[in-house]
Amino acid sequence: MLDNIKIAILNDTQNIWFIRASSGKYARHFRKGGVIAIKHLEDIYKDGLPTTIPSEEEIRTQLHKNPDYYEFKIDKDGKETKSLNRSGHSLLNQIKRFANEIKVGDLIVTKNEDGGYSFGMCSDSTPYIDKEPIKFVAPEGVRQTERDRVVLKYQFRKKVTWGPSIPPSELPGPVRKATRGQQTVTKLTPHREKIYHLIYPFFTDGESLYFSNKIKTKHAINALAIGKLFQNVSLSEALLNALLENKDIDPKALSALIEKSITSNKLSVTCQAEFMSPGDMWCKIPLLQGIEPLPQILAGVLAFLIMTGQVDAAEIAHLQKTDTTEILSIKHKNDAADSMFNDKFKPAETSSLLKKVVNAAKEKSKQIKELEDERSVVAIRDNLKISVTETKTDKLENFSYGINVIQIGTHHESN
Repeated sequence: MLDNIKIAILNDTQNIWFIRASSGKYARHFRKGGVIAIKHLEDIYKDGLPTTIPSEEEIRTQLHKNPDYYEFKIDKDGKETKSLNRSGHSLLNQIKRFANEIKVGDLIVTKNEDGGYSFGMCSDSTPYIDKEPIKFVAPEGVRQTERDRVVLKYQFRKKVTWGPSIPPSELPGPVRKATRGQQTVTKLTPHREKIYHLIYPFFTDGESLYFSNKIKTKHAINALAIGKLFQNVSLSEALLNALLENKDIDPKALSALIEKSITSNKLSVTCQAEFMSPGDMWCKIPLLQGIEPLPQILAGVLAFLIMTGQVDAAEIAHLQKTDTTEILSIKHKNDAADSMFNDKFKPAETSSLLKKVVNAAKEKSKQIKELEDERSVVAIRDNLKISVTETKTDKLENFSYGINVIQIGTHHESN
């Protein structure tokens, strides 16, 4: 489990966009062509699009030629003039949003035919006109299906590097609700945390560490098991601090801390959850200011994984065989404008505190095993069928404006 765990680094300049593909009808074409596309310009230019993107004024002029998109209003001089109606304004605003607001490095989400979502990264801010349809051609001797006959003719496009897809069974209710609107281009940036929980097990904004669990049992949720899971996740903060400060891990004392913290607010971990059998649990823990974030993040990841039964003491003990400079790497795009990254994160090999966290985890593997037994973490994991997000995100990271990640594991790519 520890090999190649990724922690995404949120970029506060990145926006997230949901692009409708006619209820998933054209999602395959988006992925095949490496694009997103909308038909709004075709709705305006019925006789065919120009070869270059028209200006806003040219689009307004064209809209004023179609009575579906304008109405007459009396101006201050008492003259009757054309003004865009609600439909006209909506069409123009969607075109402007697609052309001007979706930027390179923005995260793109679209709905697939099966109801799941695909994720990509905008790889070029510049929109373009391409009159070449995107279609699927069946191999010779293979009968073309009705699905294969669908052709994407939308010409107003932007380039996208497509990455993973998520099946509909993995989509939590809050995300479904956020994408339920009618507009073709919808800004999902206010739902950034929920979107990132879908594709990364961990991520950080430099202020907090975020972590999610998948509860995959299809049976009724055991109230006692879920209650103890919440307690164990809360204790991950105490375990994080023990690893940071190289303190002894006393299972009995940590269990007693839970009761004291209910009213004293000594523990700062917060969670949201959706128990639908299967369901999701989203948690975050604030990072301490004035202390290097990377050691805190490593300690937090280890603590969350231990307290949810995703790694055990034996795997922690295996760290003894690994050079501490190989535990953590950073995949950072030098040409990405991410000031938060440059301000908050330094190369792992320069951190003495990072090495202390690794050594503390190694040395305390026996105490960690006792804590696992005391808190029944394996039994709870098995009862609720807990797992972490496992999505292949390399394509979202491996280009100039891709997502920056911290990578934990002994087989990482040096970066």
